[in-house]
Amino acid sequence: MHNWDEILRLYDLTNHLNNQGYKFEEIDEVESRLNVDLPMKLKDYYLSLGKNNNINYSHNRLLKPKDEIGFSDDGYLVFYEENQSSVFWGIKKEDLKLDNPPVFGNYGTSESPDWHEEAKTTEHFLLLMSIYNGTFGGLRYNANCFELVKLEIVKAIRENWDKVEAISWERQEIYTDNFKEVLSLSFDDNNDCTALFIGTSSEERFNQLLEKLKIDWSYTSYEDEE
Repeated sequence: MHNWDEILRLYDLTNHLNNQGYKFEEIDEVESRLNVDLPMKLKDYYLSLGKNNNINYSHNRLLKPKDEIGFSDDGYLVFYEENQSSVFWGIKKEDLKLDNPPVFGNYGTSESPDWHEEAKTTEHFLLLMSIYNGTFGGLRYNANCFELVKLEIVKAIRENWDKVEAISWERQEIYTDNFKEVLSLSFDDNNDCTALFIGTSSEERFNQLLEKLKIDWSYTSYEDEE
């Protein structure tokens, strides 16, 4: 276990791994209740980091094993939900035999589901959610801008940070510096950048990000300290 190096670096948890996950008995209980074996990567995540509030419950939610995780009517093991319960993420029942299966999001309803592949692997999906949650408050230092981001800012980010290809796509590009800080860019149909989210556990890095990115931020976490 404990092979979630990118998440551990991002949340500065490398030396603080105790009591971050659920107990083996709690995972055994959900497997017995559902009569399935959880995929290796998903089980390892629950055991390693599943109880960390900042990573898993600051915005979108990892479902708790005892009474929340379960199957949809159309055969997906649902284990994650959007913060307003408008999207649910899960794994196809037939993919549960895989160690690290793809994850799909239901953007419809339970009565009229509309599933789309969200990530090629469970590991990538959980990394994506840790970044998404982090930039929405899970990380101690975070900021967002919901205005049109200038092209020169987008270009600077692309040139000076490393793109995380595995969890980026045409509407969302994610960048990092060795997962000590993350930047997420959102794009519209015209390929204009309409939002920017940043996050880190380091105040020094946060200040450097604010200095480098000359943006009129919609919010910074410093506002909560005033």
